[in-house]
Amino acid sequence: MKIDYIDPQKKEGVFVWEADVLFFPRRSSDEFSGKSEQDVCQELKRKYGESSLCFPSMRREDAFLVWVAKIGEWDSQKETKVSFNIPERKSYQDPESGNTISVFDFSREVTGRKQLKENFSFSSYKAKIAPDGREVEEYDTGSSLYRKYTKSESRIGKTESIVELAREVSAKEDDSLGKAKRLYEWVTENVARRKGVGKRKITRVFEEREGTPEEVSLLLVVLLRAIGIPARLVSGAQGERRQELHSWAEFYVENDGWVPVDCAKGLFGEIDSQRVIFSKGENILLERAPENSVVFDIRYKRALSLCPEAVYIDSKEEGFFVVRKSKYLVLKDSTDK
Repeated sequence: MKIDYIDPQKKEGVFVWEADVLFFPRRSSDEFSGKSEQDVCQELKRKYGESSLCFPSMRREDAFLVWVAKIGEWDSQKETKVSFNIPERKSYQDPESGNTISVFDFSREVTGRKQLKENFSFSSYKAKIAPDGREVEEYDTGSSLYRKYTKSESRIGKTESIVELAREVSAKEDDSLGKAKRLYEWVTENVARRKGVGKRKITRVFEEREGTPEEVSLLLVVLLRAIGIPARLVSGAQGERRQELHSWAEFYVENDGWVPVDCAKGLFGEIDSQRVIFSKGENILLERAPENSVVFDIRYKRALSLCPEAVYIDSKEEGFFVVRKSKYLVLKDSTDK
């Protein structure tokens, strides 16, 4: 088989990230006295909105950092140009997955309203597998790519139950392409999709047979890895005009490349050209992140995915943050090529 990239379309648009940050010092409010951190956060969320984020300061330093996956070059996304409305503090390449990450520092004024815009343009290609008469090759199990994308990782680890099911579902197929198709079919038929942001461990998604597009895609990644097929998450957006943040999966075929799979959209071996790719891979390294930070899913200097940002906020004063944030992506009018 081979993977064709066809029908390029010119895309341009803007990703917008906004946040309103409030801070409530513990020392200046009697209403926090004698209450647990959990109780205080519940009260603040009731007051400022259940969709807002609330957490205590870790009392380290005044800091507000944002990591954004810069829209980059991939097989289905070429001729990329990107600019931001504010200067980057730093830009670096994630050494493990090849993502380009931009870091922005709002620490001069931690509270208040923040806005970050990423303007972009690129050519988007439809990807589709095509038979060419060749047999699917066996994997080079000693390669760094194979070892990286078949291992268990934080929040997406394999269990005996997952391995057992993956083997059972794929047992009748002889090659990686057929086995991957069987696992895709099992996920689409047995795991319900729900709205929201993926935050649960894959073991729970597997047991409950329900998840967000990100969680369902990560479950497929884990099932593929459980039988030795390299797989990874793709984080981005999908849609015609105002795009919705979206995640899908890819698995690797030896000497042919990465094959796209979108369980939420019912696509195996293909994706449409109405997409923006932010990042690929999981547990992405975040430079300058504090150790053991759990705010906004940053754990041990890593974020599970960048779709499309990770945030760290702290204050050297004891108190509580309330963050009301939004993010959206809009495509501009452009002429298709």
